[in-house]
Amino acid sequence: MIKIIDIAHQLNNELSKLKNIKLDDYRIFVRLNLEMDVFIVTESQELINSLISKYSDFVINFRKFSKDEIGEYSYLSESFKSESNIDFGLKYRFNSLLSKRPNTFYNIDKKFTIPIVTFYSYKGGMGRTTAMTSYALDLAINHNKKVCVIDCDFEAPGYLNFFNLAANDTLKSGTKNGVIEFLTDYSFKKKINIEDYYIELEKIDGTTDKLKNLFIVPAGNLSDTTLVDETNYYSTHRDQYLEGLARVNLSNEKNIINGFEALFSQLKERIKPDVILIDSRTGFNDVFGVTALILSDLIVGFFGSSDQTKPGLRFLLDRFYELKYTLKNNTELLLINSILPPDEKESELFHAAFVNEVGQYLQFIQEKKFNKALTEDTELPKFYKLSRNKVLERIGISSNELEGNSDYKEHIEFIKGKTFQDYNLIFNALNETKSINKIFPQVQETKPTRSIELKNGILKKLKVILRNENDKPALFAEDAEINPKTFFYREQMNEIFDRNKFIIQGFKGTGKTYLYKALRDPKLDSVKNELLRRSKANKDADFRFIDIISLKGQGGPKSFDFDNIKLSKIEDKAFYFKYFWIVYTWNSIFLDSEEKLGYKNNSSLSDYIKPILSDLPTKQRFEELINDENKLIEIEKDLIKLDEYLTSKNIQLIILFDQLDNLIAPNYWGETVTPLIDYWWDNLKRFKSIAPKIFIRTDLFKRLKTTNTLRLENNKIEIEWSREEVYAFFFKLIFSDKESYDSIFEIMKRSKRYDDRFINNTKRFLEKNDNQLNLFQNEIDPFMTVFFGKEVKSSMGGNLGNTFDWFYFNLTNADQKSISLRPFINLIDGSIDGALLDPEIHVTQIIHYKYYSSRENRDNAVKQHFDDLTREDFNKDLAIIFNYIKEKGDAYKQIFLYKTELLEMLNKILTGYNSQLENKTVEDLKDILVSNGIIYENVRPHENIFYFAQLYKYWLGLQSRKYDYNRPTWKKR
Repeated sequence: MIKIIDIAHQLNNELSKLKNIKLDDYRIFVRLNLEMDVFIVTESQELINSLISKYSDFVINFRKFSKDEIGEYSYLSESFKSESNIDFGLKYRFNSLLSKRPNTFYNIDKKFTIPIVTFYSYKGGMGRTTAMTSYALDLAINHNKKVCVIDCDFEAPGYLNFFNLAANDTLKSGTKNGVIEFLTDYSFKKKINIEDYYIELEKIDGTTDKLKNLFIVPAGNLSDTTLVDETNYYSTHRDQYLEGLARVNLSNEKNIINGFEALFSQLKERIKPDVILIDSRTGFNDVFGVTALILSDLIVGFFGSSDQTKPGLRFLLDRFYELKYTLKNNTELLLINSILPPDEKESELFHAAFVNEVGQYLQFIQEKKFNKALTEDTELPKFYKLSRNKVLERIGISSNELEGNSDYKEHIEFIKGKTFQDYNLIFNALNETKSINKIFPQVQETKPTRSIELKNGILKKLKVILRNENDKPALFAEDAEINPKTFFYREQMNEIFDRNKFIIQGFKGTGKTYLYKALRDPKLDSVKNELLRRSKANKDADFRFIDIISLKGQGGPKSFDFDNIKLSKIEDKAFYFKYFWIVYTWNSIFLDSEEKLGYKNNSSLSDYIKPILSDLPTKQRFEELINDENKLIEIEKDLIKLDEYLTSKNIQLIILFDQLDNLIAPNYWGETVTPLIDYWWDNLKRFKSIAPKIFIRTDLFKRLKTTNTLRLENNKIEIEWSREEVYAFFFKLIFSDKESYDSIFEIMKRSKRYDDRFINNTKRFLEKNDNQLNLFQNEIDPFMTVFFGKEVKSSMGGNLGNTFDWFYFNLTNADQKSISLRPFINLIDGSIDGALLDPEIHVTQIIHYKYYSSRENRDNAVKQHFDDLTREDFNKDLAIIFNYIKEKGDAYKQIFLYKTELLEMLNKILTGYNSQLENKTVEDLKDILVSNGIIYENVRPHENIFYFAQLYKYWLGLQSRKYDYNRPTWKKR
């Protein structure tokens, strides 16, 4: 912290407490020379002396005034008219960046109908300038728009690389100036010829068909041409550029604003551009404060995912939303997360984390700094990602005397070809902003009644797919029958036939049972065959599946009751449960072996092969086998013989272990399930044709007591829903119905937003990939736009973000990576009836945001999801925890809790509701919150914190807060 600012606030706190006691009024002035004046209206010299003594180490001038003196001297009375007790005065720099009050330059009316767009990055190397020049080329070449580019990166001007200007005679001669010369000349000579300050590319490039619409205002004249060559004095254009840069007072807002307005006016009069693009300087700078925050209609910010960019990112967010809320600034903001890895899936992970982090920060500042109510949604900018691209990285590198302008020509062809999907998405987003969209012809839909028919047809079919006969959601694995037409093939499933991948791990609701049911059901051979086709497994093998544990609640013959086992009476638990699982598996396999494998077992223990029931005789039968070494040897022989038979028949048997979390309480997992995992880890290679698939919740996997769980990393398939998978799954539901498939593509065509190439390519991809979209934002986003609209608005008209990001941010799990499928489906299901009755004549989306984003619908969706969770075994305590937070836990209603806070809250719940709780320790209560994606532990240097899922923020009324490394001792609020 700056000491003079710290002391100013300290003095303010001290003097405010003395007001109307020892003093009548006061004002604190921080001077430009870093001295402080403190004017105090008081009769007490003793007070002044005590302050002088107390602050003697600082340059502070304390001055005592009477009330009469204040009235007598006008400069004093003016000083005391300000509402704030602290006046930070003039600044040498950054005047445009620091806090503003109403009625300053930020209130100026934007005088231009021409869109003004500023491109900004806090750090260099973020792809800002390349993206801006590419966008300029796209507008000029592909849309025939007249574009003026202004280079305001004064310390590092750089357009020579992008427009083949490095060897241009016009620039070498020094006949063209730029922004710095214009600003200095305009201050000195009001009437100047604007043609001296911009470059018309068609006149110097010779490729009029391509660049006739492009105009460049460079930062300045950097030519080496000699201007003055006198004795002892030599000067070039570049020297004078630096002289001008040294003299332009960038902290004088009035002059800079007037200068830029004059520049815009003259460009408008002479060139008549459709749009003006400004390349801003990096870092904290006054030019950005003026061009972007004051004069621009749209800011495009480029930020990486590293901590180095966070100061600039948060500064931009702070200032942008401060101006938006305090001065009703209508500037738009679009954030580009760059430069991401070229691998699409890796870049999607980076980008999802970026969206979440920005969203959490905006939630915090909007609640704490701008006093938005807890019930109000967070306003978000538009988010897009920018990955590395080899063509773009070569621009400016290959332009030399040997290679000529090959990279420049390649750049133009690259833009004409529209081959870079990240740019396509970003450029389309820019064109659809309120600022720029007005330069494009507005398409009026013909025959809107046809679109309404198409929309309603899709919704009616979707209603049938989503709901069961009781009018409830019917898509979830535990409840629903699996339809091969809507089965969603996830990339992780490609490894399902890899015998070494014997653990399928995921949080509750991520689709483990969905996959298990697909594998066990003999009616779903088409699904298994497609999974096999997608895998790298031996396609000639005959794969068979036997479920070891029956689905809970369906009365199957393989449902052991673990409550019958008294753990406290078992001395060697590792031995007992190792052989318990061998017996259980042997019994279960041979119940089905004749029917499913064509293998009749001639075991000497055939009398022991009986249905596995939840009764005591089953337990006694198992224990008789477990405690008899000779019988265990026979069981092992039976399994070896079966394996030899399967190998001879080229049959691969996959045995399925699901429902473990429904049968065994979490606090017993370490002792009961660990031996099962250890056995198969040790015996995978022992069997050639028998392999297990054990379905385990992520949180319960952590309870295993193996000597080193890291050894199992190569044996796991991790299943979590990414946002792209959730969206693609939803659209597969629509594509699965031929009429809905045709209707959504017809709506796309009628909107005239998507060209035939995109539609035809998408149809071909769907045909080859079981009606599943590619899991990339640029291929899913158009369908999100058609179905849900481009962006979500609040009831007050605030921008809550693009639909692609809005659903993700509001439904993300506590880990801030994965997304919950159930609430997403619930949210859509709750919107259908309203959308079917929508009176709108013109269809801009199939479901309007006013239905799916309404507070009532969102609360219902979360409640349905929560009720689903609490119906599960071992989850009953969630209702008690949530009721406590809602009714008695005001002190804990925070978007995250420090570990000590969380444990303190759970301890209070344990103490107050012990008799009602199934879980009897704080650790167990914490684990059921983690296992259901409600909280997630984030490692921090000082103390770990537990984030609540964004899903529950509004339902529980959670406040945002900021993580502080050196936080004070937490106290009840």
